[in-house]
Amino acid sequence: MKKIICLLYALAMIFALSACSSDAIVVKYSVTYPATGTQADGAHALADLIEEYSDGRLKMQFYPSSQLGDKIATFEGLQMGTIEMTECAATDMSSFNSMWSVFSLPYLWENGAQAVNTVMDPAVREMLEADAEANGFMIIAWTDIGSRSFLNQKHTINTPADLNGLKLRCMEDAILASSVNAMGAIATPLASSDIYAGLQQGTIDGLDHTPSVIAANGWQELCKYYSLTEQFTIPDPVFVSKAWFETLSPENQESILAAGEAFSDKWNNEIWPAATEEGVETLKEAGVEIIEVDKTPFIESVQNVVDNFLSNATPEQKALYDLLVEVKANY
Repeated sequence: MKKIICLLYALAMIFALSACSSDAIVVKYSVTYPATGTQADGAHALADLIEEYSDGRLKMQFYPSSQLGDKIATFEGLQMGTIEMTECAATDMSSFNSMWSVFSLPYLWENGAQAVNTVMDPAVREMLEADAEANGFMIIAWTDIGSRSFLNQKHTINTPADLNGLKLRCMEDAILASSVNAMGAIATPLASSDIYAGLQQGTIDGLDHTPSVIAANGWQELCKYYSLTEQFTIPDPVFVSKAWFETLSPENQESILAAGEAFSDKWNNEIWPAATEEGVETLKEAGVEIIEVDKTPFIESVQNVVDNFLSNATPEQKALYDLLVEVKANY
């Protein structure tokens, strides 16, 4: 009888825990990056913070590798409230407002830390958050993703002349593509999920990214030359659906915002710096040659891209550019 009572108690506890779990509000986190690596580690850290700050009322479900759709489908889901959260490059927001194209400009920042500190400055944050909300998104965090440099499978890149003829993958963004072309390469827009196959099949000869993201995707297995050109520094915002956010109680809204703030701090000051060091070591262990370059000729090669953008900039683009330049001086 005692054993039966114990068994019934255990079953009751299981059902009680299940009931508590089913009462939690699900936060679906849809991203394009893989299920392993630094960004995935960050996603799990964010999940823990959301659960912690909400005392278990909110639970994040992680959907990597475009499981819920590509960026376009994910953004549509956020606008409708069927997907709760995502992370993307700031440049992706240019699909909704061309103002965000400013983030595509080459050599806008000295490094990722300067970029993320600038966008988190109250003056800049107010402008970006207002536009994001007008398009159906709430920014809850900003993450430093470092500066992108060229990785390729053909040869060492020391100067822009060494880029001639190389087919280099770039994000599907006109300014990014124009910049890569201006340096001498052949910009080849390609989804991130297609990069590995593209390298295997010769569709592309290389790409630009940061050491930890390269390591997470295994691209160092196919490319052995990494030149520290650091031409694009694009921070990533973490968004939640505004439509969904507004259905939450004030208490749960505050939990989401507090978790996002804590995640920004943890990512930018702990996770990303450590991951960058680990990424460099992974590349070295894979036999990748890491080349220091004089960035001056690369900067000069893209100056026309910057000048052309500014000469044709909309008032909103010019206002954001001027604000970023003014505020970044503080960092």
